[in-house]
Amino acid sequence: MKINSIAIRAFAISAVAVIAAFLAGCAQENISDEFALIASEEVSNMDANSSGMVTQGATAKLQAAALDTVTYDLTIHPFSWDSTNDCYVRTATLVCSDGFERVRVDTLTFYGAAGRLRYPTLATVDSIHHVRHVTRDKGGNELDITVDMHSTLSPISGQTGNYTHVKNGTITGTFDGEQAATGTITNVTRDYVSGQWDWFPRSGSITADFPHRTYVVDFIGVGEVRLTITNLSTDKTRVITISVDQQ
Repeated sequence: MKINSIAIRAFAISAVAVIAAFLAGCAQENISDEFALIASEEVSNMDANSSGMVTQGATAKLQAAALDTVTYDLTIHPFSWDSTNDCYVRTATLVCSDGFERVRVDTLTFYGAAGRLRYPTLATVDSIHHVRHVTRDKGGNELDITVDMHSTLSPISGQTGNYTHVKNGTITGTFDGEQAATGTITNVTRDYVSGQWDWFPRSGSITADFPHRTYVVDFIGVGEVRLTITNLSTDKTRVITISVDQQ
């Protein structure tokens, strides 16, 4: 299966994105599918936040965010420094006329040799901890998701100015108080080469367990992934190799 990146590029950064790309072509049979799509959106967005701050610099990132702050149906309080906990915090609340409401709370902590950093750069950051808590509510039904992501940032040996970013984390979620899904992101790796991030992970995997299905995604090279889907009701497994074009 080959997928043009124009259609899924927003999802391509994270391993969860591959699940979303597959599910986008399927009928949504239950809350598991909806959860996968929403989780992919959140993880991809989180990746852009942390990568952007270390490459642009915290000051530039915060200034740009401040210009984007709007109050309409969407209210964003951009990343600001929490001096008590030595981390950045952001909240975003979306309220729609049809009764839909979404609240995101991000906590982003950068670490270097001297401990927690207020002004992160590629040269000073060696690890990042990003937690996002999301609630989505409509008609009294609430979807609650927590993504807890730890990552390391290290120079590529023998390549001045190039870096490797390795992400590990967990995703948990409930629907109306009942567990909807759990997931594990393991060693999902992207490189920063010649002044830009690779557009797709080159290695790593993700497992996702839903009430009716399990997914295992293995990155097997830039733009190449293997998706294994097991239907728990029938005990049948499908293995799909996906190629994502960069154009």
